[in-house]
Amino acid sequence: MKKKILYVDLDGVLADYESAKQGTTEEERKQKGFFENLLPLEGAIDAFKKLSEKYETYFLSTAPWTNIHAPSEKRIWVEKHLGEYAFKKLILTHNKGLLKGDFLIDDRTLNGVKEFEGEHIHFGSEKFKTWNDVLEYLL
Repeated sequence: MKKKILYVDLDGVLADYESAKQGTTEEERKQKGFFENLLPLEGAIDAFKKLSEKYETYFLSTAPWTNIHAPSEKRIWVEKHLGEYAFKKLILTHNKGLLKGDFLIDDRTLNGVKEFEGEHIHFGSEKFKTWNDVLEYLL
């Protein structure tokens, strides 16, 4: 039986972008090392591993055009925190609605999320506040 496809956003879903963003300027967020050094959100790494057992999982993220380091740093972040689960699983796009799949876990509705044909699991919303909420729903 073919596994369902699940996409997981990085910033704000797996990586704690909001905490890192606090107290920094837009210019500081463009500097080398900002994305690579984000901390994982609580429970995110274990949740991704559990979901990978049931779903064909991919990392789906938008890299800001104004930060030339962001694409490579996001790749490094994924490999650093998820090792074997990261191999060729990172997709960077500014239009997430172009991808085909069953589920997209994202904390926002921008960059094509509203046009995604599968189900958007709105991370951080009332229904999906934590990774435990997401796991309970998807597993």
